[in-house]
Amino acid sequence: MGAVVRFADIVDDVVGRLCRGVVLVTMLALLGIIGVNVVARYLFEQGGVNEVGEIPELLFPWLIGAGIVLGVQRGAHIAVDFISERVGPNGRVALIVFVNAVVIATYAVLLGPVLQIADITSIEQTPLLKLPRSIGFYSIAATIVGVIVATLAITLRVLAAGASAAPEFDPEESVT
Repeated sequence: MGAVVRFADIVDDVVGRLCRGVVLVTMLALLGIIGVNVVARYLFEQGGVNEVGEIPELLFPWLIGAGIVLGVQRGAHIAVDFISERVGPNGRVALIVFVNAVVIATYAVLLGPVLQIADITSIEQTPLLKLPRSIGFYSIAATIVGVIVATLAITLRVLAAGASAAPEFDPEESVT
């Protein structure tokens, strides 16, 4: 079972690095674009650069999606704490596997319609930059795949090593 845990760890590491890269790149791009537009408003009589407004609209869903996947990896996606304390170690494993199976199945069902909508909107373009509107929907599809992969890695780890292998979200990190 050690090989299963190692495989899950490798998959999680790759997904986590990819998501952290997306967060970094999108945040830097958003800050840079918005900063340039603020400066342009003061330098040019006509105000900011209109084309710049479309880029955050296309990048922001990628930032949010990557954050969602990182949240799943840290155990901040869904929890059934009020039951898990009462069912014992084997029951907790079964509960985690069941909840993760529901998450995986639900997201898998959602992937088809999202890809259909992305395909439909691929012919639509943003008014100024002429970029396909489907970019945002592909971010949703990528998020769905990321959540499925991260949830599957957690499930494999829990099946191989027990409930203690599930990530525990630290409430101190919550903004609520």
